[in-house]
Amino acid sequence: MSILFTISKPPALGLLESCQSIIEGSDALLLLEDGVYYSLREDLIRPLGRIPIYCLEEDLLARGLAEKTFELIQQVNYERFVKLCTEYSKVVSWF
Repeated sequence: MSILFTISKPPALGLLESCQSIIEGSDALLLLEDGVYYSLREDLIRPLGRIPIYCLEEDLLARGLAEKTFELIQQVNYERFVKLCTEYSKVVSWF
């Protein structure tokens, strides 16, 4: 079973660190809302390099991060976000 994990809260809450231990190779991570600030934390993102990591473009733009280049993160729009939700068996949101 594959899971799309979504994180919508900032790194200060430690949500990514909480879910890292259960993420498997068939899973993916989507950063949205204030979760896009994780994209600036390479120390936390790099260990997940074995899975696809996505970031919502609109949320990056809203936070002034749209011009940043992210080596391990693919920027996606809302249409792709919806498709991702259908490509994985489950969607698990970390609050």
